This record gives sequence, C-alpha cells and structure tokens, in this order.
Amino acid sequence: MSPQTIAFLASLIVVTGLLVTVDRLLRPSLRELLGSVTGLPAATEFYLRAFALVIIFVAVAAVIGAGHTDLKADARFMEYVWSVASGLQEVFQNLLIVLLVYVGFMTVLLAALRRR
Repeated sequence: MSPQTIAFLASLIVVTGLLVTVDRLLRPSLRELLGSVTGLPAATEFYLRAFALVIIFVAVAAVIGAGHTDLKADARFMEYVWSVASGLQEVFQNLLIVLLVYVGFMTVLLAALRRR
C-alpha cells in the first residue's frame, strides 16, 4: 500500500469518528429545537437529514482534497502523523464554517417562527 493511501485511510477513519461524535452530540438537542419550532415531524427530519448530509459531504470532500502528496515511500511514522494532521486541519475548518452557517440559519428560523 502506498504512503498516500495509508494517510488517506487514516484521515478517513478519524473523520468518520469525528462525524459520528458531532452527530451524536448535536442530534438530540437539534431534534428538540426543530420539533418545538416547526411543530412538523417531517420538517424536523428534513433539517436533521440535511444537517447530516452537509457535514458528511464537507468532511469527506476535505479529506479527498487533502492529497497527502508530500509523503515518500520511505516515510517515517511522524511524517504520516503530520500529513494526517494537515488534512484534518481543513476538515475542522470546513466543519466549523458549516456549523456556524447552520447555527445562523437555525437562529433565523427560530426567530421567524417564534413570532407566529
């Protein structure tokens, strides 16, 4: 297996764990918030699924775009670690942007629907 493939798979495994953690931490409170704001179970499921799809696509796109082209065939362990960490930096940055946009969207939705 090439060094780039090993770094890519390691990044993908770490990102998958990160996505599961973020989803499990946010889903219960987000479900309650959406349920109380919209009052429609279908809308709650739609926004929860849209949230999950967006964070999955953003994280996987960042991992695929990372490249890991700086690794040589005789790379040492710490070179793998730094390559994976470099790829994870972009994942965290993109997830932060998505979460901020989603929170902003939910705030506007909450403010608009609470008035009614």
